[in-house]
Amino acid sequence: MKTVKVCSVVIALVMATSVAGCATKRYGRMQSLVPAEAAALDCKQIGIEIAKVEGFELQVEQGAEIDWKSVAGFLGDYGIGNTLEKNAAIKSAAERKAQLRKLQIDKNCPMA
Repeated sequence: MKTVKVCSVVIALVMATSVAGCATKRYGRMQSLVPAEAAALDCKQIGIEIAKVEGFELQVEQGAEIDWKSVAGFLGDYGIGNTLEKNAAIKSAAERKAQLRKLQIDKNCPMA
């Protein structure tokens, strides 16, 4: 009888951990601007790339809204995994946007 209770507890813990581990949201990352890309982009294309970064940032913010993954992630790790993932995505976008803004200045593009 005692063994059955222990097994039940172990199975419940394994199931809860596996659900929480899968529940962390994934936002993706923006890639850094590489030299070949910087050399090839003209002012119009730089503006388009900045708009893409801003769209990515919006998607991350909208994806951070509470849903079942947020709840499961919070139960699994108190929301730390989702927060770290969101922060890393936002950081990658901010870095790319800063690189693109600098490129705009370097190429004397009009700032929009």
